Amino acid sequence: MQKLFNQLLAIYMHEFEEIARPVLFEYSDSEYTYWGKGSSFLLADSKNYFWITAQHVMTNLGGSAEALRIFPADNSRKSLPFNEKYVIRKEGGDDEEYKDIYALRIDLVAFDKSGDTPLTAQNVDTGLMSAESLSANDELWIIGYATERNFVNFEARTIENTRSVIRAIYQGYSVSEHCHVARIETSIGLSSFDGLSGSPVFYMRPSSNGAQDLQFPMLVGMLLRGTAESSMVHFVSARIIVELISLASIDD
Repeated sequence: MQKLFNQLLAIYMHEFEEIARPVLFEYSDSEYTYWGKGSSFLLADSKNYFWITAQHVMTNLGGSAEALRIFPADNSRKSLPFNEKYVIRKEGGDDEEYKDIYALRIDLVAFDKSGDTPLTAQNVDTGLMSAESLSANDELWIIGYATERNFVNFEARTIENTRSVIRAIYQGYSVSEHCHVARIETSIGLSSFDGLSGSPVFYMRPSSNGAQDLQFPMLVGMLLRGTAESSMVHFVSARIIVELISLASIDD
């Protein structure tokens, strides 16, 4: 029974990690079929599914939503179709870091016709926790695609993206509104945090199910920036992300 439980848990954890997706673009005149860098994740509410990343990931790469190629799973060959964009308008103030969010709504009708894998996303109704509920020294997990862990497949003429699960310790509030700070503590040994912007940040909420002690991943935020030299990263609270995608329900 324990062996079966461990096998099911391993399958669940792999599917959970697949919620994090690399940011890729496709251009016909590019040397490689797909190119790009950065991290993102899939999120769902009771009505819609969304793709989420940091807005500066899109602007820094000069990429467009039309050229974007986000695959819903590691073994998928069909990229997600989108039908609406959601961003927070920046007013040019001094403290607008929390507005660095870019969301695309997934076209579920088109996906049902062309999707080649199940669509797995973090559910905001059962799998979200406000970062404001965290306590100092809480253990966090960041799932993303550091640029230095990508490699070029010359034969296939593609850039292969390697997903990393990174341990961090919550430090407290950032000086930026609605943002928070965590200290990276991982054995992966990254020399740069380039590519991790847009990564989902999770807190594993403990729970007991009879004789089994379980942990449920709760999305608490999205990574915005950080440096390997300081080992510190800043992330926006998941509460702000949910407030943004709630606009889709109003549109519906």
